[in-house]
Amino acid sequence: MMTCYLGRLITDGEVENMGNEKATFGMRPDLKKQKYYRKAFDLACQEIKGIDLRKRAEKSGAHFEKGSKGKGGRISLSLFNARYLIEFPNLLITSTDKKVVSLVTKIVILHYLIKADGRPLSGQLIPYKEIPGGMLYAGVFARRAVDPLIPVFGQSLERFLDMGFRLGGHKADYGDASFVLAALPRVPMTYILWKGDEEFPATVQLLFDKSVEGYLSLEDIVVVGEMATSRLIALGRVD
Repeated sequence: MMTCYLGRLITDGEVENMGNEKATFGMRPDLKKQKYYRKAFDLACQEIKGIDLRKRAEKSGAHFEKGSKGKGGRISLSLFNARYLIEFPNLLITSTDKKVVSLVTKIVILHYLIKADGRPLSGQLIPYKEIPGGMLYAGVFARRAVDPLIPVFGQSLERFLDMGFRLGGHKADYGDASFVLAALPRVPMTYILWKGDEEFPATVQLLFDKSVEGYLSLEDIVVVGEMATSRLIALGRVD
C-alpha cells in the first residue's frame, strides 16, 4: 500500500520505519508528518524563487500584482471557496478571510503555481486511474477522496448537492446528483452520486478534466481530492 507526504508517495514499509505510526494525508498531522511537510514546503519555496511571477500567474489562471519599485509582487488565487494571497519575495501566504493557512494548503498552492503549464480544459472527464501513472495509486485515491463520502451522502441526493453548493460548486448533469467544484482556477473536480437501493449500494465518482496533469502532480491530486472530500463531510456533519 502507498500513502502520500506531499512530496512523494511512500510505502507502508517506509512508514513503519518512521516509527510504526499510521500515515494520513495531513488532516491529522503529527510531528513526523510535519517534518516531511516542512521539507516539501521548503523545497517548493526554493523552486519558486526567481521565476517569472507574471508568467506563473498567466499559466495558472491566478492574478498578479507587481510590487513597488519593480520588486517582488503578489499573486492571488482561489482554493475551493477561499481566496489566498502569496507575497513575493518573502513567500508569505495568507487568506483574505484572515483564517490560519495550513502548511498543507501552502504546499498545494506553491506546487500548483510551479507546475501549471497553461493548457486549456479539454472537456474530457477522467477518473484518477486514467491520469498518467494514476492506476498504481488509484486505491489510495479512492480510500482517501471517494469512499468516505458514501456513508455520509449515499442516501441523500439533496444533502450531497447542498454541501457541494456550499463549498462553491455548481450543479452538473451526471448520475443521480452531481456538482463541479473549482478546486483551483484551472482544476475543476466533478463529484457524481448514484443513490443506493435495496439491490445496489450507493456509489460516488470523482472525475477530473484530462488537463489536470498539467497543473498538479499525482500526489497533489490525491491531497486536493481529500481536502475537498473532508470539507464536504465536515459541512454535512455540521448541517
